[in-house]
Amino acid sequence: MSQINNQISSLKRGTTKYGPAPHKPILLLAVIEAFEKGEIVNNWIEPTGELLVHFRNIWDQLVFTGHTPNFSLPFFHLKNEKGKFWELITFPGKKLSLTKSSSIKSYRALVDCVAAAKLSEEFYVKVLDPVQREIMRQTILSTYFPNYIESDLLKPELLTEGIRNEILFDPAFNYARKVKRIITEKPKAEVEEELVMRSTTFRKAVKQVYDQQCAVTGLKIDFFATMSMVDACHIIPFAETHDDTITNGIAMSPTIHRAFDRGMLAISDDYTILIHKNVRDYSPSNGLVDYQNRSIFLPGNESFYPSLERIKEHRKRFDF
Repeated sequence: MSQINNQISSLKRGTTKYGPAPHKPILLLAVIEAFEKGEIVNNWIEPTGELLVHFRNIWDQLVFTGHTPNFSLPFFHLKNEKGKFWELITFPGKKLSLTKSSSIKSYRALVDCVAAAKLSEEFYVKVLDPVQREIMRQTILSTYFPNYIESDLLKPELLTEGIRNEILFDPAFNYARKVKRIITEKPKAEVEEELVMRSTTFRKAVKQVYDQQCAVTGLKIDFFATMSMVDACHIIPFAETHDDTITNGIAMSPTIHRAFDRGMLAISDDYTILIHKNVRDYSPSNGLVDYQNRSIFLPGNESFYPSLERIKEHRKRFDF
């Protein structure tokens, strides 16, 4: 067995009343999956919502104890492993906010201070190789989850698939009610990760229903398997509405997203583009005013069109 496989099969795990903590092996499985899907393409593992989603989906399939699925804990504590295969890179001048037991406080504390984790050279080389990647996956599964069934990791991602269905099909008021209950009933650290997971699922769903295309400009660019040049924009901010449903979302390129959020442009009830009267466009041939009165690109399914109520709210907010 290689050195790295020895290291990942002898992880230090906290002892709890439910047994050894499963967090570190689950996170490593999530990292392996992200490399496999092309979501991570170099030795720079950011604590993204996408990685958290993989973590939660794999957890949901393999962990049946009462442990809390806290993503930030293993991301932070893997740095303490004997093999030193996981190095945390912090932002310059940032200091990690820790608990009295020298643990990371929350997901927010993690992403505020930690830019990424870097793998040891041996780990990185192996995770890029499909054969070695599968050997590492099987090493982790057989060591920490010996009772798993081979088909477990082939199941649909039921956790986030359920959230995605809520985003696509729930009425806005019902979705907001569920989110408010989560915020009220769960501990703060759990709420942070739950909302990040939902936000990530929202972004992915919006971009999918708009076919990775900016609704205003039509821009559509793919880069690698999972990257595009559009954002998922909330029409009315989530912080005000707790509304991550698909009709409160619209796909926009980053510059158009910024202009929309600042009220430089809006959308009419017939889904044409409105430019604010106070916009002074010094490059009209390739600026904002060129889009005045153009129809936006809409999803193929009419039930996913932007909510007329939400776009009216947006217009009113910015005096259109």
